[in-house]
Amino acid sequence: MEKWQEQYAENTAEIQRLSNFYASSAQGFADWYSERREACERIRALRDENLKLLEEYLFPTLDELHSAGEETIRNLDAFSDALMDWKTNLDCGVYTAIHDALLSVFRVRKDRGNVIRELYKLGMGYYYLRRFLEGIEADDSSAFAFQNEMLFTEAGSYIRYYDEIDDEATRGFIIRALANTALCTDDVSRKVAASAKTLQITQDPHYREKAPGLPWDAFVRKTHQQMSANRSELSSGGLTSAELAVILDSCYEVFKPEEQNENPSIRWLWPYYEMEYNCGIVSLEPTMRRLESLIERTPKDRYDMSGLYGNVQLPIYYGRLLKDNPKQKEMPAKIRFLNGAYRKMLDTLLTCPAEYLDDYFFYTACAVITDYYEIPGVPTYREVTKALMKRFGGEDYIRMRRTGALTRCICGFILAHEGDFFDDIPFIAAAENPEAKRDLLLEFAEECGLYFDFGLIKMNIGRTMMTRNLFENEYRMYLLHTISGHDDLLARPSTRHFADVALGHHRWYDGTDGCPAQYIRTESPYRQMTDVAACAAVIIAEYDGDLGSVIDKMQKTAGRQFSPMVAAYLTDPALLAQAESVLSEDPAKYYEEVWSQINTALS
Repeated sequence: MEKWQEQYAENTAEIQRLSNFYASSAQGFADWYSERREACERIRALRDENLKLLEEYLFPTLDELHSAGEETIRNLDAFSDALMDWKTNLDCGVYTAIHDALLSVFRVRKDRGNVIRELYKLGMGYYYLRRFLEGIEADDSSAFAFQNEMLFTEAGSYIRYYDEIDDEATRGFIIRALANTALCTDDVSRKVAASAKTLQITQDPHYREKAPGLPWDAFVRKTHQQMSANRSELSSGGLTSAELAVILDSCYEVFKPEEQNENPSIRWLWPYYEMEYNCGIVSLEPTMRRLESLIERTPKDRYDMSGLYGNVQLPIYYGRLLKDNPKQKEMPAKIRFLNGAYRKMLDTLLTCPAEYLDDYFFYTACAVITDYYEIPGVPTYREVTKALMKRFGGEDYIRMRRTGALTRCICGFILAHEGDFFDDIPFIAAAENPEAKRDLLLEFAEECGLYFDFGLIKMNIGRTMMTRNLFENEYRMYLLHTISGHDDLLARPSTRHFADVALGHHRWYDGTDGCPAQYIRTESPYRQMTDVAACAAVIIAEYDGDLGSVIDKMQKTAGRQFSPMVAAYLTDPALLAQAESVLSEDPAKYYEEVWSQINTALS
């Protein structure tokens, strides 16, 4: 690598370390808070340096890549590998930008082998970049998946030239790409077809003889694992007999090696048990007992892939079984078990050491935010997400707490002047008296500020934004945090009141701009609160010590981007003074909330 590439990689790795609130040996809050302040300053300096490195070196290099020599291409390839080792995922965006440019170069050069290689590498980059969109159901999310599938499909299509290609590694990229098309679609028949084709090829002597050095047995094993992931569809009634057969066969092949082990891996035991349940071979009650046993035998302080599977993914699945089987959730013993499993799950997530905070860990944590089952007798989604925001939100959590404080301030001022301003919100209008109404409103306002950017927590895109500016495709993904936050919050009783604020805080007041189009202001009973939170979020983002200039700028788009009523209140000197007090307040108390959780979790 060149020196600037080494520097960028080092800077990005340092930002990753510094952004982890839990990675500290400080003995008290004062020392820890001082560390955090120093870390923030250091991150800002590293980000500035990264922006210069990209502007001065990477972008010009990519612009001139078609005339570049082999050394430049080799250095770029090594640089991309340093940023993307599939575990730490330092900077997947730069990785994809590099391989997108390299693919273009090799297409022009008609270099078939490198085109195949770059299609595969770019496909892998998109696959990991799409982690930002885990659990998001939206047209834009599907568009990214389709683009990803087309990259793997094109690379896999070169199988027809397999005999003409002499390079063994290139043949391997073709096989891998064929298998990976199954990762990019929700259509079960297409998934099964892709995996079945890969199994047929990887077990065919013709293909093996042409490339004896490839890890064929690993290809077969991983493809069976991939095929077995379709086991949840066995009871859907939508599969053909042939599709059922290949899925069942793969479930058995995945399970078979574990059958002989003294301590079989629960990651491959459970797929077999789930297959038996979905096929009707084993009924619900013994299946739940099996699941309970797997969860109970996983130590809460085991943080490797199997530990996270047993401590996090299996409790989430247990909750799903209760949700899908109404009689089970009426049994107190089942609720008690789920409560214990969820609390153990949260303990594992909050105490996980820094060395395990890889891509799989965050993928697993996303499953909790997406699939947590809120039911009486277990921690509420509100409790769980507050803990996870402190754990994973970092500076975003502090920013949202400050936004909540400012939203509370503005709402309190408006309510004092217009007592019915927020009466479109049913539970606010139903308050028994003015004092109760004010208490309800202020608490709700503060929580809306906390949850307005909730969708960013699951995306884990904050570290990328600390590292550099988002690229265009990343920014398009970022905009989907409004939909992500809304859908997750709306699905649970304890948080559904915050869903509209999460959805609409980037949408313009008059509906002519901003995102997403799904937020229709006039249809939301929470529109006045969303109007306030949208203003508070902008103020927090743009305030640099001069509140007046921020408010003046907002006035220029009042009535279009911002609520004219809220914007008018923001010109009141009394409110400005109160807001200035909130903005200038030392955020130490919010950091102390995180420190308290760290001490509790790690003690």
